[in-house]
Amino acid sequence: MLRITVDVFSGRPNPVWELQDEARAREALRVLGREAELFTSAAPRIGRLGLRGLVVEAVEDDIVGDLRAGSYLAVGADAAGARATELAERLISLVRQGGTPLDVGDDFPGTGLLDLLVSELGRVDGEGVRRAATTGVDGDAPKAQASPSTLCMVESAKFNPDFWNDDENIRLNNNCYNYASNRVTNTFAQPGRGAGKVIKNVACPDVGNAALADGMHQQGDCLPDSEKPRWFTALVIAPGFDYHWYRHQIEKFWGHKPAGTDATNLDNSGNVIHDPETADRGPYTDFCGYFYGGKTQRSRIR
Repeated sequence: MLRITVDVFSGRPNPVWELQDEARAREALRVLGREAELFTSAAPRIGRLGLRGLVVEAVEDDIVGDLRAGSYLAVGADAAGARATELAERLISLVRQGGTPLDVGDDFPGTGLLDLLVSELGRVDGEGVRRAATTGVDGDAPKAQASPSTLCMVESAKFNPDFWNDDENIRLNNNCYNYASNRVTNTFAQPGRGAGKVIKNVACPDVGNAALADGMHQQGDCLPDSEKPRWFTALVIAPGFDYHWYRHQIEKFWGHKPAGTDATNLDNSGNVIHDPETADRGPYTDFCGYFYGGKTQRSRIR
């Protein structure tokens, strides 16, 4: 049996399929084993928005073959070789032909995601710039952006990526919604879950309303002083399959944390994020607007 996890989401848990046909699993591992140099034991810590790679796991010890029990195939700018895209296409094809999705809920993206992954492979394969590590403030003047104080009083914290990145447990188990809320839960927090609201359609109104159920407010609907510190955040959507959040920092740029990767202030092109509306967000093409998060919302997220 072979388990394939697609490392593609930022807010939601990554989708997982199992290939239960033993003969097909053994053949796949045999082929993948010949390209073992393209695999690493873990995902890169610096992550972009969109498709980052695939995890291949043999879940029975008698069929591991030449591939490690848990191996990561990076694609795009982080790929270890030109054949990474071809192998990723093969794995997606295996999932399409006979993969059984695990932990299926009402919001599991299903075959539509597989179609999107094929498109994403083409996009990330064309990326020419390898993203740099987080560097802090750059030397350019900030671009025009929505000001946190335009309509409501808010607070902004100093950018502190080490808090999120240095502890592996915190890094792997907290996502963009945790970062935007500035609250570690180690649960890969989901908007609305703490308020009993399930996101059934991954679109701006649904994800935004789930965050409002947690206690967030939309821009212009001010939070009182009792909710301090009040963070200024932004929500974007990859239509139909995932969401992503940003948080404004005191240095006048925006920080974010794609899934279980490092917190950073860089976009997909490696540029400091002065404006989440114009930043390179990969497939997260829908900009949903700005929100305020306060004490009530932070205490409720799960």
